[in-house]
Amino acid sequence: YIDFMNVDALDLNLLRVLEAVYVHGKASVAAEALGISQPAVSNALRRLRDHFGDELFTRTPQGMVATPFGERLAQAAVHALSSLRD
Repeated sequence: YIDFMNVDALDLNLLRVLEAVYVHGKASVAAEALGISQPAVSNALRRLRDHFGDELFTRTPQGMVATPFGERLAQAAVHALSSLRD
């Protein structure tokens, strides 16, 4: 269960960025997939981190790896966005 902590205050477009970083593992690749700049992805991640009070991802030599909370949130976002796309 994810406590969205006042989901009304969350820009739901940020979930697309979360999904893209989770799927692609790199902010630059996520940016390309979304058709936005890498700084825009970084800004979106900062906003998500501030909202949820969690780092969501950590940088590794292999790319961005989700924290435990980030993993749960990203999986929920992937599922929700997939349902909406269907």
